[in-house]
Amino acid sequence: MTIRSDLVTAITANVTAYANYGISAELPFDSSGTPLYIKNMKRIYVDKEQQTFETNIQTLDRTCELDSRVTTVDVYLTTDAKTIPSDIDAVIAAIVAAKRSIGSTLEVTSEVTTEISDDYITYTIEFGFTDLVAT
Repeated sequence: MTIRSDLVTAITANVTAYANYGISAELPFDSSGTPLYIKNMKRIYVDKEQQTFETNIQTLDRTCELDSRVTTVDVYLTTDAKTIPSDIDAVIAAIVAAKRSIGSTLEVTSEVTTEISDDYITYTIEFGFTDLVAT
């Protein structure tokens, strides 16, 4: 299982109580690059994983390193900006709570940002999962 698939599973379980929202197994962009979360409002999209590595410890002979691996996953949800749903805060909290389902990590972060464009408000939840790997 990947972090992305674990997040999709956890978010699906967390938002089932909110009948007006759904989650897609698709990536958030179609072949033309148009964001699907704009086309399909109140549908949650989980982007692919992005990884970065940073060396923490290196042996003197440089044969082994202990690296921090940070896996970042973005989640998108768009609603109508003119009539914001009354349960949107609870839905965002349910999405953020999905981070607790990811095990084997040293640190987990999440940041929620919003962007208003035309008549849409897009919520982006960026998750960061840090673990250690030997290379």
